[in-house]
Amino acid sequence: MIANRRPVIVGVDGSPASLGAVRWAVDEAVRHGKPLRITHALGVPGPSEQAVDEHVIALEAAIEARNWHRGLHITTSTWHGSPAHVLIEESRHASLVVVGSRRTRGFHSLLDGSVGLQLATHAYCPVLIVHHAERWTGPERPLPQQPIVVGSDGSAPSEFAVGLAFSEAATRGVHLVAVRAWREPARRWGRAADLTRLAAAVHDALAADLEPWQAKYPTVPVDLRAVRGTAAPVLLAEGSDALMVVLGPRGRDGFDDLRLGSVTQQVLDHATIPVLIAQHA
Repeated sequence: MIANRRPVIVGVDGSPASLGAVRWAVDEAVRHGKPLRITHALGVPGPSEQAVDEHVIALEAAIEARNWHRGLHITTSTWHGSPAHVLIEESRHASLVVVGSRRTRGFHSLLDGSVGLQLATHAYCPVLIVHHAERWTGPERPLPQQPIVVGSDGSAPSEFAVGLAFSEAATRGVHLVAVRAWREPARRWGRAADLTRLAAAVHDALAADLEPWQAKYPTVPVDLRAVRGTAAPVLLAEGSDALMVVLGPRGRDGFDDLRLGSVTQQVLDHATIPVLIAQHA
């Protein structure tokens, strides 16, 4: 997805959700011509804990991955350490990290609690979080082919997200929906803003920002949407039936020490489809 042969890395823990993530990771690796590395984190052993060979979890996932694509180059690794720490370190040399999520008591459980959130915040490469990933464990369930939604606000992080979204859409042969949310400005001198004119200006700015990417990916059909509303609800609504939502780690007015913006976090918390975070070092 980014650099030459940097692998797609997928975290596994033996759960159906992590196996569903493996299926998405296989698909990403094949589409972008990358090797696949399947990684399992054992956690930190206690002083009296007996050593056990849990590399079998990664090996079993590799067997399933080879069933989905025989020609894919696959390696496995098992490490002591927390899943978040292990995968963040692995992301230093990866093109993409994939993790699955599942619903637990009304909340998303990302492998081990907040692993997905920590990856989205601190990884050194893009992160794909596959919500309800257990849906994709069976070969009888094809991966979706709906349009890809990308949030664009004109910031540098969203520019990187737009590039990733175009790449994903091109390899999958699907439409791209580029969304920019806008809100009605405060009244001045007692006059209401011309909302039709404002919407047109936002649409034109979005079109100008995407023009270089459309020139680079001329075969990708693009739908530009300037939508009135708050960014997170707008993106969740636009992405409700999408293949995935692609976002930058933060938008305009982000701070260097706050690496995950509130909009991105809200979308991660409430999305039911895969979310690709355009994170990079």
